[in-house]
Amino acid sequence: MIVYGITRADHPVPQPAPPGLGHPPQPVYLVRFGPLSAAVSCPADVGVLGDQEAVQHLDLLQRLLARGPVLPLRFGTVAPDEDAVRTEVLVPLVEVMPQRLDAVDGLVELRLDVDEEEQSALQAVLRGSPVADRPTPDALDERIRFGQEIAELIVQRRQQQAEEILSELQPLARSDQPRRRHGGAADPVLSWAFLLAADDVETFDAAVARLRRARPELAIEYVGPLPAIDFIEFPTGNRTSAGERADSFAGTGRWGWGSDSDEHKGDDQS
Repeated sequence: MIVYGITRADHPVPQPAPPGLGHPPQPVYLVRFGPLSAAVSCPADVGVLGDQEAVQHLDLLQRLLARGPVLPLRFGTVAPDEDAVRTEVLVPLVEVMPQRLDAVDGLVELRLDVDEEEQSALQAVLRGSPVADRPTPDALDERIRFGQEIAELIVQRRQQQAEEILSELQPLARSDQPRRRHGGAADPVLSWAFLLAADDVETFDAAVARLRRARPELAIEYVGPLPAIDFIEFPTGNRTSAGERADSFAGTGRWGWGSDSDEHKGDDQS
C-alpha cells in the first residue's frame, strides 16, 4: 500500500479517482480515522519508483490540494495495510493535525531556487574590481588568500542578489522562509518557500516572469502550487540533520517524518 498524504476525513477524492503508483495502478482512496484521512492506493507491486513516478506523485498531491489542504508524506511512503495507516500515521496526529490543516486551508506553497554559474559570477565580481588588476601570487598561502578574497566577493554578490529578489517577492506572500542555508561559498543565491493564497498565484507567477526577464544571468527554478509542507509543523520536526528542510517530494521513508528507519528505497526526485 502506498500512502500519499494526510487530509481531512471529509476531503473529496477527485472523480473519477486518479490511478496511484505501482503495478498495476489502483485508484486512490481515503483511509479514515476520526477527523483525518490518508490518501492511499493498493497496487499488487510497488515496483521501482523513479522520476516518472515522482511526477505522478506530485500530480496526485496537486489534485488533492485543489479540493482542500493536504499534508504530503514522502515520495515512496508505504504501509503494510489500512490498520497500519490508521494506528501508525493517523492516530498520533489526530489531536494536532486538524488544526494545522485548517490553518493552511486555501493556501499553497511556491518554491523558488535561484543560482548563477560560477564563471558568470566570477566575471561579474571581477569586472571593475581592483582584484582583477592584481597578478596571481606565486606563494601558496598568498594564492589561498587571493582565492578566498574572490570567494567572499562572490558570496557578497549572491547575498545582494537574494536581498533584491526577496524585496520583490516577499510583499506578495503571506509568509516565507528559507529551504536551505545561505551565505556560504557553495550555497545558492536563493532557495526559498513562499506561502500565499491560491487566488494570488497568478500575481506571483507574473512577478517571477519579470524576474527572469530582468536577470537572464540567473538560473531560476520555480515550482508550485504545492501543499504548504514547509509551513506545517511536523510532529517530530521536518528538518534534516544538516539543518535543511526534509523534502516530502524528494525523499523516501516509511511515514515521512524524517526517520531513516524502515525505508522503502526509491529514486529521489531532484
